[in-house]
Parts: sequence; C-alpha cells; structure tokens
Amino acid sequence: MSKTMKIFIEKLGWKVTNHFWDGNAQMFNVEEPEDLERDFENLRLAFKRVNDLGTERVFPMLRRAGDELVLVLLPQPSLDYVQSKTNLYLLFATIFSTTWAGCFWWASYSDSPVLDSSLVWLRVLITPDVLLMGFLTYSLPLMAILGAHEMGHYYYAKKHNLDASLPFFLPMPPILFILGTMGAFISIREPIPNRKALLDVGASGPIAGLLVAIPVTLLGFWLTEKNGVPVPLDSGSSMFLGSSLFWEFLYIQFSSFLTPSGDYLSHPVVLAGWAGFFVTALNLMPAGQLDGGHIARAVLGPKSNGISLTVIISLIFMAFYGIPGLAEPYLGWAVYAVLIFFLGTSHPPPSEELSNLGKSRIGVGIVTGIILIFTFIPSPLVFGESQFDLDISSEVNEFNPVFGESNTTYLVILNSGKVDGWDNLTVSVESIENYTIELVVNFVNISDLGESYNATNNNFSKYVYQDDTGHNLTLNLTSNSYANLTLIITPEEIPVPGEIEFDINITSRTERVYTRTFVLVTEEKS
Repeated sequence: MSKTMKIFIEKLGWKVTNHFWDGNAQMFNVEEPEDLERDFENLRLAFKRVNDLGTERVFPMLRRAGDELVLVLLPQPSLDYVQSKTNLYLLFATIFSTTWAGCFWWASYSDSPVLDSSLVWLRVLITPDVLLMGFLTYSLPLMAILGAHEMGHYYYAKKHNLDASLPFFLPMPPILFILGTMGAFISIREPIPNRKALLDVGASGPIAGLLVAIPVTLLGFWLTEKNGVPVPLDSGSSMFLGSSLFWEFLYIQFSSFLTPSGDYLSHPVVLAGWAGFFVTALNLMPAGQLDGGHIARAVLGPKSNGISLTVIISLIFMAFYGIPGLAEPYLGWAVYAVLIFFLGTSHPPPSEELSNLGKSRIGVGIVTGIILIFTFIPSPLVFGESQFDLDISSEVNEFNPVFGESNTTYLVILNSGKVDGWDNLTVSVESIENYTIELVVNFVNISDLGESYNATNNNFSKYVYQDDTGHNLTLNLTSNSYANLTLIITPEEIPVPGEIEFDINITSRTERVYTRTFVLVTEEKS
C-alpha cells in the first residue's frame, strides 16, 4: 500500500526519501518543494478526486520534525452525507422563532392591546398586524444579518475547495431566549487545508454580517426618530440593551445628519441591528472553534490555545464582577464560558501550517481584533428601575367609624421621580356598601413654579380635575410636585362589627397602579 501511495505522490511532483507506517498513518519523508503551499494544495485536491487507492480514504497533513518534512496520510472515515432538507426546515423554524420574538418587540413598541390579553405568548401570533410587523421589523433584518454572516463563511469555504454545507440556523423560542435564535453555522466536512483558508473562512462571516448590520442599525435609528414613540415615564423595572464602542460611534455619526431626541423607544429594527453586533462580537472571541478561534490559530499558531483559556477566565470574571468602573456583571458570560470550554479550548491545526500567512491576511486578522474590541458589549442586558416613582402618605390608615360621624385624614400624593412627569394621574377610591367615601383636593404644590394652588385659584384646574362623585379625580404632577387631599369616610348606618379594607388606587398614564390601603375597624359592644 505504501508503494502505491508513494507512486501517486511522486507523480504529483513530490520527492519521497523514505516511507513507513507508524501504526496510525502512512508517513512519508519528503523534500521541500519550491512552492510548498501550491504543491500541497494540488496534492490535497488530488486525494479528494481519488476515492479508492486500494485502501480507505485518506487526507494529507504536512508537518516538520526537526530538519525533516513529513507528509502524513491519515485515514478519513467514510462519511456518506445524506441529502436532506434539514437546512430548509431549520431556516423556516428560525424565521418563525425570530418572528415570534419580533411580535413581542413590536407589541411592546406599539403598545398593542394584545399585551393585556391572557395567553399573550400565543395571542401575539394570531394578531395579524403584530405578526406581520414582527416579521418585517425584526425577523427579516435579523435573518439578513445572520444569513450574510454564514454565507460569508460558505463562499470562502467553497473558494478554498472545501466540502461545506449550507447554513444550519438555530431556532430558539423567545420564552427561553429573547433574540429568538442562537445564530447559525455551516458544517465543513474536511480539515482546513492551510492558514490562509483558516483565516479567510473565519474572518469572512463576521465581516459580512457586520456590513449588513451597519445599514440595518442606521435604518433603525431613522425609524426610531421618524415614529417618535416616547419612552414611558413610569415604566417600572425595565430591561436595557448594553452598548458597544462601535454602537456609540454609529449613533454619533447618525446624529451628524439627524439630531436624535434621545427620549424615544428603540424601533425593533434597531434591536435587530444590535443583535447583529452582539453576534459578531461573540463569534470573534479568540477561543476554541469560534470564528475568532480560527483567526487566532491562523495568525498565532499553537500559541492561540493559551488565549482560549484567557478568554474563558475573563468571561467568568465579567460574569461575577463585570469590568470595575465600566460595566456591571452579566451572568450570561459564565454560561458562554462553560459552552466554549466543553466545545474545546484547543483549535486543531490546519493540514498544512508551514507556509506564510502573508501581510494582507495578518492585516485582516488585526482588523477583526479591532472589530471585536469595538463591537464587544460588556453588559448586554442591564436591568434598572424607573426614574419615576410615587409616594403616598396619610396621617391615619385605620379608622373606627361611628354612625353619625365622619372620619377624616390628610393624604399626600408626591411625584418622587427624578425626571419631570406624569400627565393625567388618575386617583380612584373603592366603593363600600353603607359608607360614603369622598376625596377632596385641598391644594397642589407645583415644584417648577414654587407655587401652591387651591380651588379658588384659576390655575387650579390645570392640575386637578374632579368628577361630581368625589370618587375619581385626575392630577397632573411634575417631579417633586405634590397634592394635599382630605379623605372623608362617613357611615350611612350603624357599622357592623368587623374589619373592612378599601384601597385608594392611583394609576399613571402607562397604567402602572400605586395603592394605599385603609382599614375600618368596628368592635362589638360589650
């Protein structure tokens, strides 16, 4: 068998000085050809064209042992790849899952009534306008970014004569992952031939995806300003997307031709662009089998394995400590670190690692490193409380009602938010059988003006509207402004022994409800 292989190799212009079997592979000592990279590639392609040389299929690898150049022919498992439609099925599934995620982004952005429905996770999918806009404003641009990323890999894999599959997209229900997908990958079914191919395949995906993510993001900025959906003043606990240096750079460039207001909800197209930058940075980390791992191995050789461990340690540190002074901890990095570890920290070498990479490709490797630095988001998700809040205080919370008498207490409603605020703050009192309950506004204090107004002042009506029942009223309070009210409770007949609770509910314009509870206590007569 060695003789057959030796003849085949020599016919391709290689001079064999010795050959042997080491128990695992055919080994040939060869003289170094004039153009090592070209001749090895011709040899590799020749073996790809020959499926049967009287032995199992093999693939060549070139290594240097001291002064000797060794050509290694390793057995290659017979892989009969069955043509299937798995790629297509996963594509449709990912379009569905990203559209599903997009439905929530759009429903939240447009303040759709479907958010108030039961089984909202399913109802968004059967609401035609939400479903359509979820696809157009989020799924379509995000799939374009991911598709460009993977087709970049696919194009350069084919350019280097590699057996590569079309992309496998990874759907993920938004209930489990807010983006609706875990990305995509292509399957390369043979070893990477050399450092140039390794770098080209690794770098092409992130660069292609980034080139699509940039215009998508700028379009999202424009749509955000064009539609002008205000940020809710009292949104409560909120989730914010983190920012990268490149993201901030794009925003500044956008500001140069259209001045952003800065107080609008981000359009779902912006979120798709953000996801594109996030995926780019994730893939460019120089670790294991990631795109950045391919690039690091191509540029640095075996030294890249140490960098993989450094990346894992750094991610775990950021998961629990963040970047002191710059970024909050994000536990998701620990999950990603574990994933990288189990997928493998060591990158296998290409079949031929002896030829030079070339200055242009080293430059591409440096550029991808810069892209990683500028697109990396240290804290992808940040949770924070609303800048607005409401304080409700009263002199008395518990009353002992007596027939023929009224119980009263003063009530103060203070807008304690940090930013100016609420319009049409609605105050309502629960009705209680056999009791008359009335709210009277004594005065309002407006912090911006340093003035107080009561019912005798003409400006009073700007800040207070009360219906005839005395059960409902509307306040307009800016930050640090407050209203002073009197709560009057009068039993209409002799109270029944026991306890009765009732609430005063204050509803903001985004329907967030603040509550103050009062108790009526009547004891049995001895």
